[in-house]
Amino acid sequence: MKLKTVFLVVSVVLLVLVVGVALASTGPAGKGLYRLVGVVGQVISIIRTSYVEEVQIGRVELGALAGMVESVDPGGAYVPEVDAAGFDRVRSRRLPPYGLALGKRSSYPFVLQAVAGSPAEAAGLLPGELVERVNGEPVRARPVWRAMVLLDEAERAGRDATLVVIDRQFSGTRTVTLKVGKVQSPGPTVEMRDAVPVVRVGEVSKDAVTALNSLLGPHTGAPAAVVDLRSLALGSLDVAPMLAATLAGGDVETKLVRREGDGRVLRGRGDTRSWRLVVCMDMTTAGAAEVVASILKTRGATLIGFETYGDTGVRRAHRGAEGQVWLADEWLPAPDGKPMLGHGLAPDEVVRMRAGADPVLDRALELARGPVQKQAA
Repeated sequence: MKLKTVFLVVSVVLLVLVVGVALASTGPAGKGLYRLVGVVGQVISIIRTSYVEEVQIGRVELGALAGMVESVDPGGAYVPEVDAAGFDRVRSRRLPPYGLALGKRSSYPFVLQAVAGSPAEAAGLLPGELVERVNGEPVRARPVWRAMVLLDEAERAGRDATLVVIDRQFSGTRTVTLKVGKVQSPGPTVEMRDAVPVVRVGEVSKDAVTALNSLLGPHTGAPAAVVDLRSLALGSLDVAPMLAATLAGGDVETKLVRREGDGRVLRGRGDTRSWRLVVCMDMTTAGAAEVVASILKTRGATLIGFETYGDTGVRRAHRGAEGQVWLADEWLPAPDGKPMLGHGLAPDEVVRMRAGADPVLDRALELARGPVQKQAA
């Protein structure tokens, strides 16, 4: 125990020194650095003398480094060199292991999307549920990428994965088994509800844009449509304007922002459309889907539901001696001009979910039926 405590002290002191170097490189640290050293020393002493069980050094060290990164970029990550290969494998995948896309909420990994037809959907995982354990390993208060690496390793080994999940009402836990199976890219769908086309997209991709353009053909004369962007976390920011243009019609563009210099301008072009769009969104509307929602808002769409996930960052790695720091290099700003990182796009009308019902879609259909009924009259 003494050796481990010494190791913890040395690790955190080195961490403080790194912070000090970073502060010094951007300006005088002043007395803040010395105060930080004192606070860290106090925290270490409390952990050593008061925690109920033996301290897990690696977890404390990773938590400290990950916490520093996530405090400035909630979607960022610190990845130790020993985990870099697994992290890179997960990042390079077009589709997530078992078809399960995860985000982070209240220190837990939570389900953003269970891909249609995937093992995750077959297991009954629902958007918004929290994940407590993956294959017996606790993942609460751990970086989300750790849970994804565990899933990726199990899938590559041809093993089923076991998850302990907390339901959306926080009323209890259950154990879910993800069977090994093929995950296919989810295509878009168009369903008629009360004479209103309801569009859903499983991935923001060029294939989805092409397929959706064909699906929308028979509905060219519709006066209104509902676009359901909930449970949509897969896809590329580069394609988001193309999807938005396909839905809203005409030419669209959006500009990403960088800390220094100009960000990229993303463009899309679609067939002319004159319908009214109503967009369903919530905390499982993430990444490229948030860009689509933001562009549609500028084209007059009404956003229904509640705030989106809040991560439009395009990240790159900054390599250190013992790990990588992944930080947003480009991002889409929210309408207030602030980075859409950690806080999402606000709806025009807040509609809360209820167990056993879908009031968000009900309200969207209600708004869309107005133009439909007017046309029929």
